[in-house]
Amino acid sequence: MEKIISSFWRGKITLWKAYWLAGELLNALFMLLIFNFEIYLLGNNKFTNSLPFLDFSNFSLLSKLILIVWTVFLTTGIWRSAENYKGNIIWIVATFIVLSYRIFTLRLFFFG
Repeated sequence: MEKIISSFWRGKITLWKAYWLAGELLNALFMLLIFNFEIYLLGNNKFTNSLPFLDFSNFSLLSKLILIVWTVFLTTGIWRSAENYKGNIIWIVATFIVLSYRIFTLRLFFFG
């Protein structure tokens, strides 16, 4: 497991695996985990009138910090995989645009 995490961080995982498996699938599962952490362990039930995946401003400071670290980790690993990608340049540019947007939206964690 440590080898996989290290390989991901250094960008040694293929771009499609880094983006689709870690960046989308694993990220969605992690978001569900954080959402359940907020509700069941921290007792935060402020999500009843909004879609929780669009409104991160009600999350606790701990969850926000965890999500920021997680997002930076994912973005760095995927970015490095894109830099090592030897295929069509359009996939590299598209990945950089999506990742830039992901980092830009970190502000929503605090300002909803």
